[in-house]
Amino acid sequence: MSITIPSPLTTRDIPAPSPIRTQKAFLPLYIYAVSAAALFTVIGVLWDISWHRSIGRDKFLSPPHILIYLGAIFAGLFSGIQVLWNSFYRKEASRQTDIRVWGVFYSSLGALFCIWGAIAMLTSAPFDDWWHSAYGLDVTILSPPHTLLAMGMIFLQFGACVSISKYLNTEDSAPGLRLLFVISASSLLCMIYTLGTDYMHTGRMRDPLFYCIASVVGLLFLPAFGRTLRLKWGMTAVALGYFLIIALSNWILQLFAAEPKLGPILTHITHFQPGPFPLLIVVPAIAMDLVLQRSSSGDGLKALWLSLLFVGLLLAVQYPFSGFLLESPGSRNWFFGSDAWYFGDYPDAPYRHHFYPGNIASFYTMIKGLLIAVGTGWLCARISLRWGNWLQSIQR
Repeated sequence: MSITIPSPLTTRDIPAPSPIRTQKAFLPLYIYAVSAAALFTVIGVLWDISWHRSIGRDKFLSPPHILIYLGAIFAGLFSGIQVLWNSFYRKEASRQTDIRVWGVFYSSLGALFCIWGAIAMLTSAPFDDWWHSAYGLDVTILSPPHTLLAMGMIFLQFGACVSISKYLNTEDSAPGLRLLFVISASSLLCMIYTLGTDYMHTGRMRDPLFYCIASVVGLLFLPAFGRTLRLKWGMTAVALGYFLIIALSNWILQLFAAEPKLGPILTHITHFQPGPFPLLIVVPAIAMDLVLQRSSSGDGLKALWLSLLFVGLLLAVQYPFSGFLLESPGSRNWFFGSDAWYFGDYPDAPYRHHFYPGNIASFYTMIKGLLIAVGTGWLCARISLRWGNWLQSIQR
């Protein structure tokens, strides 16, 4: 008489989005390290932008640069140690839980992204120093070395999200796991929005291009993150995390003294100048969470609702709020930071507290641009929901 022993449950046996739960879950140290690294890098970038606006280019190893590269070292070092540990000390177990690389090493997918990102970031450091020596100061955010650095940071932060997703799918009971994901996802969202600052500053918020870019970024990431978190208010949590990272960075930086060290100095300042006030994407994020909670339709229709809500509600809150930020004396304080100014610009510039006429779209231009924003937003939301399904399926 033969006895058949049933095979252990796999993720295919459990309906999505519920993860496999273990009785006792422990997270490897590198998960905490890459989450901290994702946060370090974006804070370093925000600090570096303020440093350039307040002091100018001082030296290669300025404090913001050290924080950025410290994030790269953290992520690369701890992920590399994890790969070596999996490959040589728990090789048998790693065959079931990790990806085989070059026939020798065993690594999680997220750790590979973190290592690649760290290498790109550290490679950009001497490249950036040489670039400034050869060509002088940057006139745009995305110079070639900065582009390499930005790609490395995005890879690192994305790798942190992927690394944590693996444990969300297999060991959901680990303490603080969702908080670590929110930190990493919010850091990535901050990074992407910061890269688009030239097209998304306060003076451009009455131009349809602002809503096109904002919707592409928001809808490409928020639905995926919300689906991965498996929380009713997942997108709201990530959007709120984005708001707090930028707002707290702005509020804290203003408390410290800073004076320009690079001419011409046209505006005298005594403290660090904050960046723009964060976008109010938490408002459409709340509405999008409600749609995903209550809608039973397919992802195509859900994506359309998400796009309509994101573009419509962002327009409803950001359009009038931009007028307050730019033109109202009530916004020129520590909280909103609208009195911040680059020391190399004239203090009485004609459009310092007014919209440039070319950045105020006519009614028909705005309607046309918003329709484009909704269309591209629908496509991005559709991709994002599929991406969220993929993140939910990661087991290695």
